[in-house]
Amino acid sequence: MNKLERSHWATHTLTTGVLHLKAQPDQPNAHLFRLAERINPKRAFLFVSTVLGRHIPVTPRDHRNALKGLAEKVSGQILPGPVMVMGYAETAVGLGAGIHQELQKMYPDRAVGYLPTTRFEPSESSVWFRIEEPHSHASDHTILTPTTDVIQDGSSSTLVLVDDETTTGTTFRNLVTKLYAAGKHYDRIVLATLTDWSEGSCALGIQKVIPGSDVVAVSLYQGAWRWEPLATDSKVDLPAPIPAECPIWKPTGAAPLEVPRFGLSNKTSERMPRSMVERISHDIGLGGIPKYARILIIGSGEHVWDPFLFAEAIAENHPSTHFITTTRSPILLGETIQQKITFSDHYGLGLPMYIHNVDPSNWDAIVLFNETGVSGVSAALAQALGKFACVDQNAQTTLFKAPVFMEVQ
Repeated sequence: MNKLERSHWATHTLTTGVLHLKAQPDQPNAHLFRLAERINPKRAFLFVSTVLGRHIPVTPRDHRNALKGLAEKVSGQILPGPVMVMGYAETAVGLGAGIHQELQKMYPDRAVGYLPTTRFEPSESSVWFRIEEPHSHASDHTILTPTTDVIQDGSSSTLVLVDDETTTGTTFRNLVTKLYAAGKHYDRIVLATLTDWSEGSCALGIQKVIPGSDVVAVSLYQGAWRWEPLATDSKVDLPAPIPAECPIWKPTGAAPLEVPRFGLSNKTSERMPRSMVERISHDIGLGGIPKYARILIIGSGEHVWDPFLFAEAIAENHPSTHFITTTRSPILLGETIQQKITFSDHYGLGLPMYIHNVDPSNWDAIVLFNETGVSGVSAALAQALGKFACVDQNAQTTLFKAPVFMEVQ
């Protein structure tokens, strides 16, 4: 990067290097992300979304608006035939499900399927194929063999790949390559992200491995990045494993609130019906608290879509409701990540997990959705949250330190 070029870039000095960022001019959505520092030797920086609900609590309305905005951009690019949507674990499982839902609303007579990647396998026989995400702290992605009517391809078909952000497009390219090797072909491929830092490389990368492919990229924000490592050997290691506190868990796909790892289709039943929302709310006492009580709904890892739908329903009567999800992403404390709770993972893997920017004392009610149930709530997480309710994969509730809810001032 020469001096003239550098003068037009914003610089951010991190522990192991300097990140230079440049946005395309006249963009209205700079509020969509903040910068944080990964605890990861593969990549030192992280674009933290302000609307995703992964590292910063977000209102359901702001998250839904982002879903609608991105889905509108996608809709302008899809062809007249069937549509297949895929989202990446863990960060974009809910984002992909949301784009799928919005496209279903736009095209109620169209075949629209959704399939997320996952890091949890019921069995070897359930695996369709696997890919890698080279820069991630958790690089392996599994794609399970989907149920009937999920995979949509054929004449005038569109494949929509959804992620929160892209910097190089490598993960997009890896998934498309494996899909085509599995015999799936699409007349157009749409790459959809909240923020796109690839400068067109995400589309070009796919066109190189799938010659003649029609690839377009859409996003709510575009920019460029350059990384300059420090001359000194400032090595950052991933956090060490921590003892597991529950048995190793494997999904079945049978429970009503498990992550939809085998996919969703137009024929899939409603994920969070009103009757379920009302029953859970009744069981944990949400109906009896004041309208402007501060309610925090927490998802867990890949289990993000159903908790968000619950938060969205609760926000209709309690507008101060926010949503966030626990994560495997190790991030340093700083301006963007101001609080961090560390605990043993929900799945018995012996990995550290985190919940960021949550001070439990700031909330009148906390509801944790955890598909591994009460056994997947570590002692450290339970102690940090204090009074809260846990909703398991069967929509059954457990109150921790009842009464759950703090007195509303």
